[in-house]
Amino acid sequence: MRIGFYHESAGTRHAGGIAVYTQHVAAELAKRHDVYVYTQAGDTAELLRRSDVEVVETPSFADRIPNGVTTILPVNTQDLAKVAMTVWSRRNGVVDHIEEHTDLVFTFQFLDDLLLSNLVDVPTVYGFHSLASVGLGARLRERFSQTDLIIANSHDTARQVSDEFGYEVDDVVYPGVDVDRFQPDVSPAFSSEVPVILYVGRFVDRKGIDDLLEAFSRLDEPAELRLVGRGDTDAIRERCRELDVGESVTVDGEVPHLELPGYYVAADVFCLPSYTESFGMVNLEAMACGTPVVTSDLEAIEAYVTDGDEGLLISPGDSDALAAALSRLVTAPTRREAMGKRARERTRSFSWEAQGKRLEAFCADVLGESLERARRGRPTQLQYP
Repeated sequence: MRIGFYHESAGTRHAGGIAVYTQHVAAELAKRHDVYVYTQAGDTAELLRRSDVEVVETPSFADRIPNGVTTILPVNTQDLAKVAMTVWSRRNGVVDHIEEHTDLVFTFQFLDDLLLSNLVDVPTVYGFHSLASVGLGARLRERFSQTDLIIANSHDTARQVSDEFGYEVDDVVYPGVDVDRFQPDVSPAFSSEVPVILYVGRFVDRKGIDDLLEAFSRLDEPAELRLVGRGDTDAIRERCRELDVGESVTVDGEVPHLELPGYYVAADVFCLPSYTESFGMVNLEAMACGTPVVTSDLEAIEAYVTDGDEGLLISPGDSDALAAALSRLVTAPTRREAMGKRARERTRSFSWEAQGKRLEAFCADVLGESLERARRGRPTQLQYP
C-alpha cells in the first residue's frame, strides 16, 4: 500500500500530540508499506529520520504571517500557515505528488481535511483526536469536506462524534507508546531523598495544574513536585509562592520528548488531573516506565487505567480527593511498586506497533487489498525546493 499523512508539523521535532501520533503510525506503516509525510520544513523528528518514511517538505509559513492579520480575521496563525502550505503545495507539485504516489491520505485537523479533500482524487481519511467543542471550522468541514472515511483516537471521541454529527466513525485507532523507549530500565533524569510527583503537560487551566498545586500544598508528608511542560512558568512559580510550596516545586519547563523517559522513571507518582482529555498520552508514557498514575476518571482515560490497579482515579476539580490520592501513594512504596508493574503490563496492548497494525488493517480494508500482496515497489521521490 502507498499511504500519505498531511500535517504542517508532523515532520518536526517540536510537535504536539497529533503530530507525534502521525509520526509514530507513519513509521510503523513504513516498515511494510510506502509511506509519505507531507509537512512544512523544520527540525526533522529523529523518529522519522530513523524510519523508512519519505518526508516531502514545503517551506515553513508560520513565521511569514504578517503581524496583525489574525486580529482582523476569525483565524489564527496556524490556520493561515495551513492555507499557505496548501496553496504552495497546489502550485509547486506536492498535490500532484500525492495524486501520483499515494492510494490513501490521512489528515487530522479540520482545515487540512477541508482543503486537501477538495484538491485530490485519492481517498482521504479524517482522524478526530478530540471534540471538546464544535466551532465554525468543524461545521465548515462537515459541510464542505469531500472525505467519507472517518477514524477516531478513542471510543470516547467516537461517541462524541456520533452524538454531535449523527454518524458512526469507520474505526478507532488509539494513540500508543513506544514500550522500548519508555521502559523502567532507563537512567533517571534526577534523584530525590523524598517521593517525587511528576506532571507533564501544558500549564493551562483545563489540565488541572492549579488543582495539583493546591493538592500538593495540603500534603502532610515530605514530597517534591516537578512540573514539565510549556506555559507561563512565572505564573506557576508565583502560585507556588502563594501556597508556600516554592521550595518543594521544581518547574523544569519544556523537555524534549525523547528525554521524558528519564523523568518518568525518576518520579514515584505521575499526576495528570485534567478536566478533559481525548486520551492523555502522557499517562500511558508514565505507565510504560513503571510509574503509577493519579489522574482523572474521564472515559478516555478509563480505557487504560482501572482505579486501584494501575493507579488512582479522581474526579476533575476535586483537589481534596486529589490530595488524598497523592497521599495514599506517597506514603506507600510497596503499593506504588505493585501498581507500577501492573501499569507497565497494561501498556503493552497500547504499543505503537499494535496501533500501527490496526491502522494497517483499516487501510487494507478500505483499499480492498490483502496485506500479503499490498506491498509495492517504491516510486522515485520527487524533489521540492
